[in-house]
Amino acid sequence: MTDPASSRSAATPADTIKSGRARDFLTIGGISVGILLVLALTGQANWLFAILGAGVIVLVCVAWFFGTVEVVSDVEAPLQDNDLAAETRRRAETERRFRVELIEALPEIAMYIDSQGRVEGANPAARKEFRFTAIGPQLTAIVRRPELLAAVDTARRTKQSQNFEIVQRDQTDRHFACVASPLGLGVLLTLHDFTDIKRMEMARVDFLANASHELRTPLTSLSGFIETIRGPARDDPEARDRFLEIMQGQADRMRRLISDLLSLSRIELVEHRPPEGSTDLASIVTEVREAVAPVAKARGVDLRIKGGEAPVTVTGARDELTQVVQNLIDNAIKYSESGDVVEIELASGVSASEASALAGRRWQDAGRLSIANAPATVNARSFAVIRVSDSGPGIERKYLPRLSERFYRVDQGRGLKPGTGLGLAIVKHVVQRHRGEFLVESEPGRGSAFGVVLPQGA
Repeated sequence: MTDPASSRSAATPADTIKSGRARDFLTIGGISVGILLVLALTGQANWLFAILGAGVIVLVCVAWFFGTVEVVSDVEAPLQDNDLAAETRRRAETERRFRVELIEALPEIAMYIDSQGRVEGANPAARKEFRFTAIGPQLTAIVRRPELLAAVDTARRTKQSQNFEIVQRDQTDRHFACVASPLGLGVLLTLHDFTDIKRMEMARVDFLANASHELRTPLTSLSGFIETIRGPARDDPEARDRFLEIMQGQADRMRRLISDLLSLSRIELVEHRPPEGSTDLASIVTEVREAVAPVAKARGVDLRIKGGEAPVTVTGARDELTQVVQNLIDNAIKYSESGDVVEIELASGVSASEASALAGRRWQDAGRLSIANAPATVNARSFAVIRVSDSGPGIERKYLPRLSERFYRVDQGRGLKPGTGLGLAIVKHVVQRHRGEFLVESEPGRGSAFGVVLPQGA
């Protein structure tokens, strides 16, 4: 059943006017007829005149009533139009607020462009990327990429989503997956930065290509020498001995490469788990120095240790930290000439800022870079530092960011040096697992220095 109260509350202004006119009609007609009847009963008017008069009054009232109803109907139409327009505006505003809130919540770069090409909504990521603050500018005023503008226009005209990719070439290439989707009368434009994924794909391709090349080279050499020994050098003991020595070197190269690949793979598998226990970094440095001393002596390189007289205890896995020290010292010896000095410095019990300064911020005009810096480092009470510096050719600043890539060689001249090209990659991943920092500074003509910062306790 319908509630009378609710029915009254739902009445429109036009309904109220109509009901008022009906009451007026009944009142005027009733009073007029009543007066005529009284006059007829009292003999002041005959009955025929009274009946005719009552009929005329009723007809006049009916005409007046329907005339006013027509006027009310004419008034009711614009009232209804105004209500509809107000409701439309309310709905449009609700939809606009919803779009703005939706865009603000998106983690990706997102903008809503209305039917006039104005940016109606944009999240902080979009404002930062396209460098604007106020809402309302034309899209063409803040976006300079023709493919973005064309996709938005196409999505608006065809009402179909447009999916495409763009490359933003800044200091480094950035890759974006873009979607322009029709939404209401406008277009929602989103940009997803997948640069890291792209770099991982490229690194994987490079790794497979380089690993295949590094393994194929000694294998090709071995196959060639085997054919020579079986053929022309079969009866030449001197040539056979010389070839066997070369083959031994190539086999050792393959062994080192496979060993480093396995080490790197093993470290990456456990990189998310920090090591437990502690070890003495000073004793590791001493052991590695003794192990590489014959190689350094043969090249005429002087190894010097500064610090480390007392134990330097750090949280870490001894085998992995031994690899770090071994790779850094091997690298320094490799790029040193006869008469050069390789200096190994140790420090402990220093703050985070002091450790970073000791490890890789010492040379005034050198290029420097933090290759690995785990956030958990700052939670330690104190830090230990090992820094290995050489007086080799040095490295130009532009090459520093790629030093820890697998198989990366700065240039052809450095590429002639022996090695697997995995040493610094191993150092980087070991340091990251130990929640430490790996820094490098280098200056062409002066040399290079590699520093590692390790936590000494939480």
